[in-house]
Amino acid sequence: MRRDAIENRQRIETCARQLFTDKGVDNVSMNQISKTLGIGMATLYRNFEDKPALCYQLIENDFAALFTDMHAVLDDSGKESSEKFEALLEAFLTFKKAHNDLLRCVEGNKKRTSFKQQPAYEELFKIFYAVLGQSDDATWNTFKTDMLLNSLTTNMYQFQLEERGLTDAQLKRYLLKMFE
Repeated sequence: MRRDAIENRQRIETCARQLFTDKGVDNVSMNQISKTLGIGMATLYRNFEDKPALCYQLIENDFAALFTDMHAVLDDSGKESSEKFEALLEAFLTFKKAHNDLLRCVEGNKKRTSFKQQPAYEELFKIFYAVLGQSDDATWNTFKTDMLLNSLTTNMYQFQLEERGLTDAQLKRYLLKMFE
């Protein structure tokens, strides 16, 4: 990618991050971003297919840091599988809380590839499978991991907090109990 194209993409990301922080992800349109930057919609869409793609890009580096931390947990030979699972849940719930609006945008994407087909989801699956896949039955291990990740979608996470009144600590405790 040319240097000016990289700089333009970074300007879009910086502007979007600031607008999302100031107004909330749901309240900012791609049109607002292009007007704020003084660029055409074609330029914006040449860099990002849609708003969920832009949101995904904004949290991609944070996903990388999360995965580094999660792999450190997996590699800790002094921890039992149940302790690793608890630490992984804690890390992911903390990540979800910090990136809730961006994740809701990414996961709510109906136009293109599902979040479940994104590299971040695939990596989350591999990480949680490593601690949940203790059975000799690969189908059961896959099902269990899929069900955990489905219970941790942003919409379900928000539902449990807002509608069911759970705290993060309660949610983590119930998930540990359910998947022990």
